[in-house]
Amino acid sequence: MSLSDFESDLTELSSSDEEYIPVSLKPQKKKAPSKPNAEYKVTNALRPPRTTSYTARSLYDQIIDGAIILDPPYQRDVVWSEPKQVGLIDSLLRNYYIPPLIFAVTSRDDGTESRVCIDGKQRLTSIQQFMDGLICHKDTFTNKKYWFKGGTGKRVPLPKQYLQAFANKQIVCVEYDSLSDDQEREIFRRVQMGVALTPAERMQAIAGPWTTLIRDIQLKVLGEDGFGEDLDWGHARGRDFQCLASIVYLIDNYPTSKFPDATQLEKWLSSSGPVSANFQEGIMDTFRIFIALVKDSKYNAAFQKPTRVSPIEFTMTGVLIHLYRLKFSLQQLSSAIWKMRADVRTKHVDVRANTKVASTMYTFITEDIKGIELQGDEKGDSPAVTMIKSASLTCKLSKREREEDTSDNEYEELTGSPHRADIRELVPRRGKAGER
Repeated sequence: MSLSDFESDLTELSSSDEEYIPVSLKPQKKKAPSKPNAEYKVTNALRPPRTTSYTARSLYDQIIDGAIILDPPYQRDVVWSEPKQVGLIDSLLRNYYIPPLIFAVTSRDDGTESRVCIDGKQRLTSIQQFMDGLICHKDTFTNKKYWFKGGTGKRVPLPKQYLQAFANKQIVCVEYDSLSDDQEREIFRRVQMGVALTPAERMQAIAGPWTTLIRDIQLKVLGEDGFGEDLDWGHARGRDFQCLASIVYLIDNYPTSKFPDATQLEKWLSSSGPVSANFQEGIMDTFRIFIALVKDSKYNAAFQKPTRVSPIEFTMTGVLIHLYRLKFSLQQLSSAIWKMRADVRTKHVDVRANTKVASTMYTFITEDIKGIELQGDEKGDSPAVTMIKSASLTCKLSKREREEDTSDNEYEELTGSPHRADIRELVPRRGKAGER
């Protein structure tokens, strides 16, 4: 399944559709009437940043060493076309102005620093790709191509003096210290006001408890224990975030059946009310079950036939799992997902994220499913959430046992004697009076 083709018949909010209104980072309290002669004071100001510069070589080395982080959760993907990247290289070589980079600087325990790129990812990526030999410098007058690194074929290397000159180009940077995550996001939002972000990209930049929950889910499903290659999971321009947010929105607003558009999701994500611990646990259980269904060959046929999973099917699958996680077994959930997908495809030729398709799938989940016979596991059909938590506990216990075994072996190798716990078993216990 690919979420990179997430499309909707609903109108999506573009960057010019409404006036930008910054989201408050904290719940607003009613303020007491100000005194007539009270002096105005700016509140919630950031600490002043510092302006510095680094050479192109220094920035490149920091990227390679991992000291510059190009992909914080709110950042955009690499969206510049190759001609635009090549144009930046030409601007640098010809000493044309490029805007400063913006970093959030964090000091590490070992005395080194890391820099999170708040603004400038496209420029830094262009510099890295040029110095890696992935893009060329194209002379704007002769159209000849020159490369920073040589390679196979007829690549013409950039003359040595220009290689050195490019590596030593000074690039202006603005650095902030001691920023919170919300402050980083607010800087990103304000800087990007004039840039045409997609609705999904704007959502990721919103600060608040709902966005934090969606990011936690994102880390789980995209991590090494997530869907992996068992589900074609697109990441293009934040669409995976929008899809996950749609699932949680529908669960939070149950029993509404209206599929949210971008405007509704942004408004919901901007709400500052707390998300209860019970709700968060239920959501994370839902995605643990979702991942288990995808990765287990006994259940994952539901995601492969009759065709790949569309974004709306992915979203409504999350809702189905959540509503029946306490009732259906893993096998029954797999069967229900299969039948839901078959049902919607008999009623709609084009299965896209729109109100009609969402309504059909919602009706199946809340009404039609009650009269359908689902395939069971013939083992009592324990609820999926019970099986997932049991499997998680077993995994933790097994890991602990492995760690203890390793610890025992290391102790014996180092001392030539059994582990302390084993020594107790070798020492005769003192019995009661009259016993040996």
